[in-house]
Amino acid sequence: MKSDLTDKYLVSLNWLNSIGPATLKKLIKKLNSPEAVFKASFFDLRKAGLEEKIIHNFIAERQKIDPDKIIAYLAKENIQVITLTDKNYPMLLKEIYAPPLALYYRGNAKLFNWQLNLAVVGSRKISTYSQMVMPKLLNPVITRGVNIISGCALGVDTLAHQLALANNGQTIAVIGSGLNWNCFYPQSNVNLAQEIIAKGGLIISEYPPHLKAQTFHFPLRNRIIAGLANAVLIMEAAQKSGALLTAAYALEQNREVLAVPQNINALNAAGVDNLIKNGAKVITSSNDILEIFGLEPGQMEIELKLPNLSAEEIMIYKLLSSEPQHIDKIAENATLDTAIINASLMQLELKGLVKNLGNQCYLKL
Repeated sequence: MKSDLTDKYLVSLNWLNSIGPATLKKLIKKLNSPEAVFKASFFDLRKAGLEEKIIHNFIAERQKIDPDKIIAYLAKENIQVITLTDKNYPMLLKEIYAPPLALYYRGNAKLFNWQLNLAVVGSRKISTYSQMVMPKLLNPVITRGVNIISGCALGVDTLAHQLALANNGQTIAVIGSGLNWNCFYPQSNVNLAQEIIAKGGLIISEYPPHLKAQTFHFPLRNRIIAGLANAVLIMEAAQKSGALLTAAYALEQNREVLAVPQNINALNAAGVDNLIKNGAKVITSSNDILEIFGLEPGQMEIELKLPNLSAEEIMIYKLLSSEPQHIDKIAENATLDTAIINASLMQLELKGLVKNLGNQCYLKL
């Protein structure tokens, strides 16, 4: 993390609530530097176009902040920061309206400018349908080097990150809270976030580390998810949802919007159906996504996708289909001991290849 004066004052400006990133960017341009903005007088700020009430709030906040202490705090917490003036700031994100002045992060900074980036978003209450189709759509894409970006929320986001990790792929989680672990939202995904970091992924936020999640953070967070991506895949979405807001940001930012067809009776179908009606690219296979990135169709054989499967796991996987099968039927065809079948099914489920429907029924994903 750099600690020069420009970064120090730019990061400090990011800690203020009174002025947003778009206004701060204009102020920096008018006053020539972040340091000049941070130290500006009431008269200078008024001359630059700020309203008096905002100036009073800005000055009151500023008086409580010590730029040197902020830098020391970040170092102590082992949280890195990259600012808009840094040459390694994500190029795609610079293109959007009001890019964050500073991004706090943990993990692999090389992912900021990864070439192939797919955002995957959808409902926090993930449907069985999405659980079935996401591995089919994403596993071959991940193994071809496409970085998966999502919001580390429950549901679709969580599965998207998990699939990236399971396939030894790259993933970025953009969160709506600060990066301190006691502020991290959702708390139930702290372990997932730590696994993402441990396996070479990246966790980022535009919010200072000590800040807890607020409702209004998430719509703003979604502009970053879309901004970092080349294309945005909407797995499922109700008529009003954060996923649709991400799609709107994607369109505004000239990103490709992709949508997975739904059962028209499903609760999370209406939003996706409307996207498709309005021109979103329909995605029915992993090859549709690979085409977006200019990649050749992938090999679909399970041995090539996941070479670490045991012979027993491969045998059982090939016996399964997209229709539910009872374990007794599997046992009839597998000619393996029941204990081996149960263990293999458990491993296949952990690898995202099999779905346990309960009552000893399984289907291939």
